[in-house]
Amino acid sequence: MRRLAPLVLWLVIPVVASAQSSSLDEKAAAEMRELDRMLLEAHEKLDADLAMRTFTSRADAFFIVPGGYLVRGTKAIRKTWEDFFASLDRIHGDIKDISYFREGDGVVAVGTVVYQRKLKGREPEEKVVIWTDYRRKENGKWVYVFRHAHWPVPPSPPRN
Repeated sequence: MRRLAPLVLWLVIPVVASAQSSSLDEKAAAEMRELDRMLLEAHEKLDADLAMRTFTSRADAFFIVPGGYLVRGTKAIRKTWEDFFASLDRIHGDIKDISYFREGDGVVAVGTVVYQRKLKGREPEEKVVIWTDYRRKENGKWVYVFRHAHWPVPPSPPRN
């Protein structure tokens, strides 16, 4: 056990130091929260244009949607938002937790949002989405470069 302790410290200390040095100042954290708020507003308004204003305009943008498929490029991402919003009567999201980490000239985020939504012709439902994304500043504003969102897989029933 005594031999293991130095190894554990050797592995853990750099991770803790790295996490501390990558934290955001309050101004940057507020800018991240504003970007997230704007995307939630786009959901609330069922507005694909507003959703697209939160994404980079670069052709290499991508989005892994909650159902698990990959959407590449801004035209395809826009179409995904348009189709998704057209399928809804309403949606409202509340972020339950979020963490931001500085990475190079950008920021990585990981969080959980709970959506109250009503698909057309269906009963209202609650959906939990877990996401990660990478954001960077372009032309003076923060935008998503990629986003990966998914519905958590329900736990398997216990084996008998």
